[in-house]
Amino acid sequence: MKSILVPVVGLLVAAVVVSGCGSKYADVKKENAKFAKATEAYIAELEKADDAKSIAKAINGYADEMEGFLPKMKALSEKYPELEGGKELPKELEAALEESEAVGEKMASTFMKIMPHMTDPDVRKAQERLGTIMSQQ
Repeated sequence: MKSILVPVVGLLVAAVVVSGCGSKYADVKKENAKFAKATEAYIAELEKADDAKSIAKAINGYADEMEGFLPKMKALSEKYPELEGGKELPKELEAALEESEAVGEKMASTFMKIMPHMTDPDVRKAQERLGTIMSQQ
């Protein structure tokens, strides 16, 4: 029984490592997925928005989410300085980068939805708030 248990446990550990749960950058992947999900939700909320009030609400909701990410992103930057400065990313983070880029492209289209409402003081204030938060990252 013991001779069978050791190889089975070994295979389970190997499966966990291969699946990415035990990878060096597992925490980066996890935070990137959360970021992408929050951004997708923001995009969906903006797509449903039909007036300045709902647009300002969507922007402020996203700003709230991004404020929560700021400390986590700073901590990850300190933990993995090799990921900063436009250096080539490790292979295991290429999918995360692709996901971020895809979400970024979708987000770019949201500016067309926001622009007609930029004269509204609440929208302008929300956009400035989001810009301030994002520039701190």
